[in-house]
Amino acid sequence: MNALALKVDPPGYDRAQSHSASAAATLPETGAERAVREISDRFSKLSAEITDVSGRIGDVTQQFGDQTDGLHRVVGVVEQVSRANHAIRQAAEGAQEAATVVRSGLERVTGSVKLGLNAAQTDIEMLSQEAQSMSQALAQAVSDAHKARASSDAIQSITREIQLLSINAGVEAARSGEAGRGFAVIAAAVKALAEQTRAATAASAAQLDQLVKAVDALSRRSQENAQTAQRAREGSRTISQQVSEFDSFGRSVVDLIGEIEAVSRPTRENAEACAKAGHDLAGLVAGVDASTDILEQAVRRTQNLVSISEGVLGSIAASGVRTAQSELIAAAMETAATIGNLFEAALERREITPEELFDDNYRPVPGSDPQQHMTRFVALTDRLLPPLQEKLLGANGRIVFCAAVDRNGFLPTHNQKYSQAQGPDPVWNNANCRNRRLFNDRTGLAGARNRKPFLLQSYRRDMGGGEFLVMEDLSAPIMVRGRHWGGFRIGLKV
Repeated sequence: MNALALKVDPPGYDRAQSHSASAAATLPETGAERAVREISDRFSKLSAEITDVSGRIGDVTQQFGDQTDGLHRVVGVVEQVSRANHAIRQAAEGAQEAATVVRSGLERVTGSVKLGLNAAQTDIEMLSQEAQSMSQALAQAVSDAHKARASSDAIQSITREIQLLSINAGVEAARSGEAGRGFAVIAAAVKALAEQTRAATAASAAQLDQLVKAVDALSRRSQENAQTAQRAREGSRTISQQVSEFDSFGRSVVDLIGEIEAVSRPTRENAEACAKAGHDLAGLVAGVDASTDILEQAVRRTQNLVSISEGVLGSIAASGVRTAQSELIAAAMETAATIGNLFEAALERREITPEELFDDNYRPVPGSDPQQHMTRFVALTDRLLPPLQEKLLGANGRIVFCAAVDRNGFLPTHNQKYSQAQGPDPVWNNANCRNRRLFNDRTGLAGARNRKPFLLQSYRRDMGGGEFLVMEDLSAPIMVRGRHWGGFRIGLKV
């Protein structure tokens, strides 16, 4: 195709800017020009290869950077684990020491309690036996006292009978007169004896009553003491069982000490392993950091090579020698000039103000991913630019996209195929919804801010999902009333 096929006819457009490029395309090609064109083609391929290599090195550098960050995080985690293991080890050792002290104290206390309890149990056992014996003896004494009381009652009964008998004998002696005088003496003696017996028996009975009461009370208290002693003996057995359990608890403490030791040992080993792993990881991180520095230097060197190759291609294209980019350069410059004229005409018709046309207040579109923005000139570009951009997009098979961007890399109106409505998938959005977005990377800003007649660059286009396409970026500045508005970019297949 030739440059004329790419031209558009907006009102008031001046074609004089593309005259030199068109004229160069009609002149016969000399051998030198053919050689220069071949060199340009090879430089173009070389630039694409260098760009691809530079991008891949950049990807590796980014991956190294991510891995380095990950390693730094791992080192931090290992250090935290090491500190935690150290704290656990110290706690385990402290618990072990405390348990050892408790064990010693338990052994001493248990030994003393067992000795004291054994002696108390012996005393309580003897006391219980003595109480039982005393209770039995008192029970026998009570039985004997009651028998004595019964005997006393029998004596009193006999005494009463004797008294009655002596009374009867006295009565009979009185009746007998002189003959019964001796019998009367006997009766009086018997009566006196009965009186004495009654008095002694009464006194003895009173004393026996008191003795029986005292012995009964003593017997009850003895039985109560015996029961108390029995309960004490049973209680001492319960205490003995508790002491046995206490001793079992002491053995459990001893077992616990062994378990703490079993836990402490692998914890120490784990802490040592973590410390060694941390040291090894630190060395690995240092090596990765060094490799990242080397790769970053390689990226800078390859970027310098890309810049040199772009400069060579630009110089060849500007020399007037016809190359593969000559017609496209002319088309880019003509379209940029046309867009500038359209913007100036809109200003003259007061369809937009200068402040609105140069608006750089990028308002985020809510919920968009990747982030889209709006400005006050988007409505104008949506109306003016699609006819120009769509016509140019279909005019050459090498053109992947063509769109105008402002001086900050904001792309308000893209080709229709890249201006789809966003969906839920950010990867799909990145490839198909490229309008209303800021492309302020190195290539995007260079094309947006370039004021030379044209700028030819090589770059890798991010298509989303880790896919990249090596392309050439051709741009020409858009001027409005002598003021730089931005640039017209054309993305070309290599």
